[in-house]
Amino acid sequence: MSALTSAGHLAIESGFMAKPSHPELERLQLAELLDFRPDLGVIRLHEQRVVILSAAAMGLLRKEVIDTFGRDIARRLLMRFGYADGYHDAVNLRERFHWRTPIEGLGAGTILHTLEGIVRSEIVRLEHGEDGRFDAEFAWHDSYEAEQHVHHYGQSDDPVCWSLAGYASGYTSACLGQEVYYRESKCVGQGAKRCTIIGRTAAAWGDDLESLRADFQGANLKDEIDRLQIAVHRRAQQLAKRERQLDERERELDLLKDRISRHAQSRNFVVRSPAMQEVLEFAAQVAPLDTTVLVYGESGTGKEFVVRMIHEQSRRASGSFVSVNCAALTETLLESELFGHVRGAFTGAVRDKPGLFEVASNGTLFLDEIGEVAPTIQAKLLRALQEREIRRVGGERTIKVNTRVVAATNRDLRAAVDAGTFREDLYFRLGAFVITIPPLRDRREDIPPMVHEFVRRAAARMGKDVQTVSAEAMTMIIRYSWPGNVRELEHAIERAVILARGTTITVRELPPELAESRAHTKMGDTLDLKAHERRLIGKALERFNGNRKKAAEALNLSPVTLWRKMKEYGFTSSVSL
Repeated sequence: MSALTSAGHLAIESGFMAKPSHPELERLQLAELLDFRPDLGVIRLHEQRVVILSAAAMGLLRKEVIDTFGRDIARRLLMRFGYADGYHDAVNLRERFHWRTPIEGLGAGTILHTLEGIVRSEIVRLEHGEDGRFDAEFAWHDSYEAEQHVHHYGQSDDPVCWSLAGYASGYTSACLGQEVYYRESKCVGQGAKRCTIIGRTAAAWGDDLESLRADFQGANLKDEIDRLQIAVHRRAQQLAKRERQLDERERELDLLKDRISRHAQSRNFVVRSPAMQEVLEFAAQVAPLDTTVLVYGESGTGKEFVVRMIHEQSRRASGSFVSVNCAALTETLLESELFGHVRGAFTGAVRDKPGLFEVASNGTLFLDEIGEVAPTIQAKLLRALQEREIRRVGGERTIKVNTRVVAATNRDLRAAVDAGTFREDLYFRLGAFVITIPPLRDRREDIPPMVHEFVRRAAARMGKDVQTVSAEAMTMIIRYSWPGNVRELEHAIERAVILARGTTITVRELPPELAESRAHTKMGDTLDLKAHERRLIGKALERFNGNRKKAAEALNLSPVTLWRKMKEYGFTSSVSL
């Protein structure tokens, strides 16, 4: 891959170089150099066997080397390959043509590679003196190597004609009988119009010589490749080990999710929405750990269910589950309840009493409504969590406890911290892992299956033959905001079952607040597109007595689309249509 110009374009600068005039060099033609033996399948170039490979094939080989060994090692490998190729060609051509000057040899090499279609060179500057000085600049046109690199990788930040620069260095070094190195300063692979290379003797490169020699002559390439292969092998082993660990973790998590799903089913806890499925997944992930958990959620969203599930799926499941409503006790009673007291600590303390931290040791302590705890109790809770030890009221000795704490609140503790009513250090200690349970109005797809489950339970408990809910009633239930969440919904359905006159719950049996909410809700009150769509679907089903075909026509939807949206909004087939 020559970086040299043709003999006819050689220039003379500063009197250091004479124009080549060797008659045999001027008559140099590819036909004279190549000896074709089609009957033997052999081609020889100045007595050396050669093969013809396409630029595309060489480009693919080059890509394979880069992808296998990395860009830096591939660059050095190709530069050294080019250097050896160029040096070998120069020696063979010199023996055939008996150059009178090194410049004649440079011309022979450039003619050869121009004819081979590898690159065409043009002199920009060339100086060669009898004292051995050599300084040259060449322009390369149509470099196959740059073309192939751009084809496979796009434009590069650095020059990419590595084997060509190597060839020029090896060829020129053989011609001049001294170390000469070429470095590419501009490259088509970088987006330049042409490639530019600079050639100098070893001494002329100054501080750059060490890095050039490392590229062209370093004997440590095999060591580099060996180190790379060892590193790749170790990395592969690490990745394989990591994959095995991840697979094992995924299997454990799948088993845990399955246990939690069965637990939810056994407790008749209905989960359909992605939001609640995510809540259960979070609970599944934190359950096996001893991390403190803080569960956020409005009143009636199911916080205690999630907390109990965390305990029952943890390693402490065989231990005690103890709960206390922090808002239901006075400061003094709560302190005694949590930490216990000794005899005589206060009036009525006739004996020592262990606190809930001791009772729940090796188990789980559930602190409900943690946001209502007084500041003095907060300080003692913080110590219990940090030091895993408590002191009974009126006592002098500390008692070690091994209790996992899970807390719940419907208050914004971050706002309480900002307001100065809740300790920030306790907030961060409790909130090591936070689970937020969305309100029912944000997971309306859970409402229809909940309604049917509550109907089934209430009907069985009361001995009534109530089985379904009318489309109009279900629409009203879904649209209601449910400030009391699941608890309020369950009570509303229980009331409706009590009042139901037949097998179907109608609007008449629903609590008055649902009807009032409907009366005050207008289409223009909200910009929630899904709320409008849900309302219109319910209205259409109500108008046509559940006839999906007529409802679809009225809504200008296909029956299939209507059915899909009914499932999305909870109008399941179990609804009386």
